[in-house]
Amino acid sequence: MRRLLPLVLLSVISCAGQAPLPELPPPTTARPPVQTNAAPSDSLVAAAPRPLALDADPTATGMTKEGITALCDAGIARANLLVEDIRKLKGTPAADLTWDATLGRMDDIVLALRSGGDFAQLMAEAHPQADAREAAKACEPKVEHFETSLYLDADIAAVVKAFAASVADVSRKSKISDVRQRFLAFVLRDFRRNGLDLPKEKQSELRAMNEELTKLTQAFQTNLSSSTLSLSATPKQLEGLPASYLDAHKPDATGHITVTTDYPDYFPVAQYAKDRAFALELYKKFDNRAADKNLALLDQILVLRNKKAKLLGYATWADYVVETRMAKSPKTVAAFLEDLRTHVAKKSAEELKEFRAMKKKLGQDPKGPIFLSDRSYLEDQVRQAKYGLDSKRVSEYLEVESVKGGLLTVTSRLFGVRYRAIPKNDPSGAGRTWHEDVSAYEVQNADGSVLGRFYFDLHPREGKYKHAAVFGIRDARRMANGTRLMPIAAIVCNFPKTTPAAPGLMSHQDVVTFFHEFGHVLHHLLSQSELSRFSGTSVARDFVEAPSQMLEEWAWSKEVLGLFAKHYKTGEVLPDALYEAMSRSRSFGRGLTTSRQLFLAALDQAYHTREPGTDTTKVLEEIQTAYTPFKYVEGTHFQATFGHLMGYDAGYYGYQWALSIAQDLFSRFKKEGIFDPKAAKDYRTLVLEPGDSEETGELLAKFLGRPSNTQAYKAFLVTTPGK
Repeated sequence: MRRLLPLVLLSVISCAGQAPLPELPPPTTARPPVQTNAAPSDSLVAAAPRPLALDADPTATGMTKEGITALCDAGIARANLLVEDIRKLKGTPAADLTWDATLGRMDDIVLALRSGGDFAQLMAEAHPQADAREAAKACEPKVEHFETSLYLDADIAAVVKAFAASVADVSRKSKISDVRQRFLAFVLRDFRRNGLDLPKEKQSELRAMNEELTKLTQAFQTNLSSSTLSLSATPKQLEGLPASYLDAHKPDATGHITVTTDYPDYFPVAQYAKDRAFALELYKKFDNRAADKNLALLDQILVLRNKKAKLLGYATWADYVVETRMAKSPKTVAAFLEDLRTHVAKKSAEELKEFRAMKKKLGQDPKGPIFLSDRSYLEDQVRQAKYGLDSKRVSEYLEVESVKGGLLTVTSRLFGVRYRAIPKNDPSGAGRTWHEDVSAYEVQNADGSVLGRFYFDLHPREGKYKHAAVFGIRDARRMANGTRLMPIAAIVCNFPKTTPAAPGLMSHQDVVTFFHEFGHVLHHLLSQSELSRFSGTSVARDFVEAPSQMLEEWAWSKEVLGLFAKHYKTGEVLPDALYEAMSRSRSFGRGLTTSRQLFLAALDQAYHTREPGTDTTKVLEEIQTAYTPFKYVEGTHFQATFGHLMGYDAGYYGYQWALSIAQDLFSRFKKEGIFDPKAAKDYRTLVLEPGDSEETGELLAKFLGRPSNTQAYKAFLVTTPGK
């Protein structure tokens, strides 16, 4: 999940399933350098003549090029008016300051900026028209300029601090709820973390750094999003690929087939191609996407982040970032990663031995180097030979529309909700979408009351975000009249599409990813938070993936798969023998997969705890060698493709941290039943609905009946296949 405005305002939640290389697609959105129309002064300037209503539906305005710009500017305009309301209170006796006029207004600002900017962020990645995507990309710099000015505004800070001083008195503090006290503490922390205490000249320096970082990170992601490299293949080089893949990749007049580095092209080759030399060559292309531009950008970004951290009084960028997470410090992160590294070392070594034995069986040199490009292939070969798993055959039972229907059935039963497909011509306008492939759904409680709305945008197309993510569109929040503002979200994926020519057959990993992403949707839509700041997925970044990672477990349940896993031709339910093969083989490769994830987390930490200046490729090779048995491929530059460095910078460890929590949460369902109504109700009300209204550890303890720990995850990591 990514939200900006010091502590998170614009939202994107990324996939965290354990797919082949790289396991976790980039969470951030592409942003090219944009010239903001906001004046570079200390004041907040009006951005639009028509301020956005706090209960506005962003989708009603923002589906055209002009509408996107108007929506963004209207959100900023509303935020500006709210800022002026707070400013006017400067000098008011502290005893006369009220929550609604001060901190209530601050949360209104959060809502206004999210409503104005979140949909623009989605449109920057998903709108079918290039000019609309470019218009949408212009929103983030405007919002970030506003944020910087807001948290460097001494008048606003003076009012907030006066209110804080007034409620510090015991007699008044009792009148402020715990949630509101938490929000007040966060806002005061935001002022400090964003440089309010710096001298004026240092504040100006900080502004310049923030603007430059925005431009550089936008450029990095734009370069990555727009980089598609390719290789020419012969039909023989693609032997082993599924028939559906070959049907979609017919030879041209010369007898050759163009294979790109886009996910739908690359991953099947990595997993199935018998020609491993070709797979390696495509891997080299894959890990060199945008390298010609992004290596230099990364160097500049790391220098600026380090400089900014020191300006704000932190030793490193990692110290600055992790302060607001559950882990609190890089030392805790380092200890966590090292503990897991040693814990999985034996299992990883055992799996590597099986890889080498399989290489020998396949007629390859068992002592030769194993590259990352071979990992998913060798895993698949071992699973098929040792456990009888034919992953291509599994896909025949996972047609995309059937999986979608099954997902809705499962989550409806689990969370006590209902789904209603909204027709595109619905009189309310809620069914209107930005592309014909996109569909809108309403989520209702069992009594028919509306909880929220979401959009399925599931299939690839030109210019669209290439990974899997959930985008927030509007937050749930308690409004001034006591009503709950209905939240809106969109799930964006790139699953195969069923057409008259071919069925859209998903891998089981695709299904796991689908469940994962929908976990984010539910976390967003089921929120009952009083405040926008704490709504839904606006939680600590090293926790946000946990609810989604836990929901992945339902994609492995025989009972669940029995609801929708049916052969696309015959309707036959997934055979017991095939399910048993999936189940027996599931934990194989988990040690090496985890080692790979720990390597990525350690690489991220190394880039953000060491002094900048060292060749980032040398650091990459060093960390990869220390954490994984896979040989670094000379001439590749994975760091140029590591999109998480622009959104999960110094925070990639959070995926493993959250996985540990996810397994701990699942331990209760494992004990009481995956559809146990009491466990499901408690999970919804105690974990999902509060958002960040309470400390995460307290929410977990309420649900588990004890403090959360890593025992369940450690046991999960070293489970023997079939157990």
